[in-house]
Amino acid sequence: MIKYRMLAFVMLYAFIMHAQTPEQIKKIVSTYDTVALNKLKTKFIAEEKDRAQRVSDTVKLKGWPLTIIGKDSSTQYLWDITPDGKPLYITTFNADASKSTRAVQLNTGGSLGLNLNGHNYTVYIWDLGIARATHQEYDGPGGNNRYSVGDTATWIYPHSTHVAGTIMASGVVAQAKGMAPQSKVIGYEYHNDLSEAATAAGNGMILSSQSYGFAISSYSPLYIGAYQQNSSNWDSLMFIAPYYLEVLAAGNSGTNNISNTRPLGGNANYDKLTSYQTSKNSLVVANGKDAYVDNDGNLLQNDSIYEDNPYESSYGINGSSQGPTDDYRIKPDITGNGFDVYSTYYTTDNSYVTYTGTSMASPNVAGTLLLLQEHANNVFGNLMKAATLKGLALHTADDAGIAGPDAIYGWGLLNAKKAAIAISQTTSPNGLASIIQELNLSQGQTYSFTVTSDAINPLMASISWTDRGGTCLVCSDTTVNNHTPVLVNDLDIRVSNASNTYTPWKLTSVTANAKGDNIVDPYERVDVSGATGTYTVTVSHKGTLAGGSQNYSLIITGLMPHCATDLTISDSPTYNLSPPYSNIYPNITIGTIITNTITATSNQVFKFSNTAVIKGPFSSGTGGNTLSILPTPCQ
Repeated sequence: MIKYRMLAFVMLYAFIMHAQTPEQIKKIVSTYDTVALNKLKTKFIAEEKDRAQRVSDTVKLKGWPLTIIGKDSSTQYLWDITPDGKPLYITTFNADASKSTRAVQLNTGGSLGLNLNGHNYTVYIWDLGIARATHQEYDGPGGNNRYSVGDTATWIYPHSTHVAGTIMASGVVAQAKGMAPQSKVIGYEYHNDLSEAATAAGNGMILSSQSYGFAISSYSPLYIGAYQQNSSNWDSLMFIAPYYLEVLAAGNSGTNNISNTRPLGGNANYDKLTSYQTSKNSLVVANGKDAYVDNDGNLLQNDSIYEDNPYESSYGINGSSQGPTDDYRIKPDITGNGFDVYSTYYTTDNSYVTYTGTSMASPNVAGTLLLLQEHANNVFGNLMKAATLKGLALHTADDAGIAGPDAIYGWGLLNAKKAAIAISQTTSPNGLASIIQELNLSQGQTYSFTVTSDAINPLMASISWTDRGGTCLVCSDTTVNNHTPVLVNDLDIRVSNASNTYTPWKLTSVTANAKGDNIVDPYERVDVSGATGTYTVTVSHKGTLAGGSQNYSLIITGLMPHCATDLTISDSPTYNLSPPYSNIYPNITIGTIITNTITATSNQVFKFSNTAVIKGPFSSGTGGNTLSILPTPCQ
């Protein structure tokens, strides 16, 4: 007889603390196609050398300055020459931030009691220089000298120092405490970011924060909002290294209604993202003000995007850049707090400064996401793939602006407390009120199963996937605001009952959204308000899947709480499940899953998310060839 005992197993590993150990890094990297990753890195190195030579030759010919110092002491660097022959300058996008994203609720002393501080976890930063490694905030309970340099850069830069502190400052000065105050940061100078990121991903990097980019004044309208070669390169890297998530600042061109002379939809208030920010797999962060949050992390008033004021204008800060992309993907993805962030400064080991901008919102979000990875590792014994982490952040965000996603706030303000609760609710004794699965959809396959709403919260089901690098449209087509989708594999999610079929959100213009068939975003979410009873969740795809299949992550919240069920059945090798419940994340191995068939072996466990019907053969005493197992109410 096989005795299935889920509860004891889950409770055992749920309370074992895990860190990003060398063994775990090795485990992550072992799943990567290292040949493809090295090939990509070689390509990036060649492109970086070509760019450097192009800049050098053009500077000699045109006499353009390599560096521009602004009146506010801001610095711009000549990065490249645009295809239409213009200089392309790169620039930076300049303890309430942790309250806004609810990171403080996950830290030691937070309302969830999780004691998540990022200990032994690492965020990588690319910036225009490196941080002051000897700052007192980079020592503390997580260990001393937690900031290190990943390349040969030596220039200590104020912006880099502040960004690093926003992630990992230990709180020597309480107001400066970072999101993950015991984490580590590895800093790089920006010139060779792609090839260095490929190397870092091959060494187990899971998160990076990049708070620099290109002002829209550097580009002609053809390239603003367009999917460029740089966008495709970063998407390709994240596809080959699926545990790596790039977190990007959206930029501070929010009030610049002049530079893009042909904005998407003819609306000069939108269409201000460039290069990196138009990639599919990255998480692009808008900048929001401090949110009004109570001591338990409950949002009392929605966040608002930072707009210009006379004080900030004197420092060149314009406000958060709006999307969407030219194919109407939802960008920015999410909002973080980058308003008046107090953190480390570069002049001395105990100096601090207050900055505002998406440069601050990006590390605010990256540091907070690191805590969610730490929590997932503690609960599941595994890190989440980047698609799962990104999907969870978007799934649980607090809506802002118009109802649903938009091109200003994305999916809303990051809410780490909701995200952490969703992770906790996938296991007993927390009620199994959430589902988080990492799955694969094969060509022609449809994945379908039923769930029961808790009749209290909205039933929300979402899918997220890391798509392959797409085609650079502007490399061969001069159509401004080309709406052609750059999605390679188009997955679909639907939620239905006897009365209705519910579809995901999508943008219908720069200012409006609706629910319907989304053909552009690698993240889809279906919201069913007032849900009650049983629903069928279906995941499918359009056309032909590149590669023959697509990995994706499925998240469902608002389910009727129930606990794991013990089941005794015979040791016959095959059991068919109807409905087709497979592994609910964490990925507890039950055997080889082939459509609805699970091949079981001794001492394995299965978690039933709803009534499961097990079809025989069974040993005597089971009541025949069909046995219904009801979910056990949580005590």
